[in-house]
Amino acid sequence: MKQLGRHMRNIYLMWGSFLLLWILPVLAATASAQDTSTPEERAQWVEATHKLESAPLDDSVNKQGEAAFKRLSDVHDVHVLLCPALLTEFNGMKYAYSHTITRQYMLASGAFQIENPDKAADTKATALAGVESVLKTYQAILQQKPDAKAKAIDDLLKKKSQGKLKDSVQKQCQ
Repeated sequence: MKQLGRHMRNIYLMWGSFLLLWILPVLAATASAQDTSTPEERAQWVEATHKLESAPLDDSVNKQGEAAFKRLSDVHDVHVLLCPALLTEFNGMKYAYSHTITRQYMLASGAFQIENPDKAADTKATALAGVESVLKTYQAILQQKPDAKAKAIDDLLKKKSQGKLKDSVQKQCQ
């Protein structure tokens, strides 16, 4: 009887090992595929980013933005260049829409790199595109919520109107 028990245990171990050796590579390939974005996903991220520039307070557009933001953070084939000084500034604002602004900066930087693969390594161009998108988003917020002002972004708008935005961003992101 003891031998039968050992024999059954060996069969279970053999089948368990076989299944693990067969299933693990399949699971690993699936996980690896999910860590890489598709061209369709990248197009959706760019589209969501541009929609957020004109409708940042729209719930359905916001959901698209959050999904794009999460997925962009998860994939390993798109490396978004961010200017630490700007990211810290946007993320540290005491502003009701700071998450919206920070997310927009990050999404717009990624969108710029996707739309301009030849400039994907240009940190300053990426940062400028991100800030310009943030300014559009901020102005769209102000259209719906005129009292939702943020001094740091108002300062950037002023620099843009004076033609000094590019120099200011490049100086911040050296």
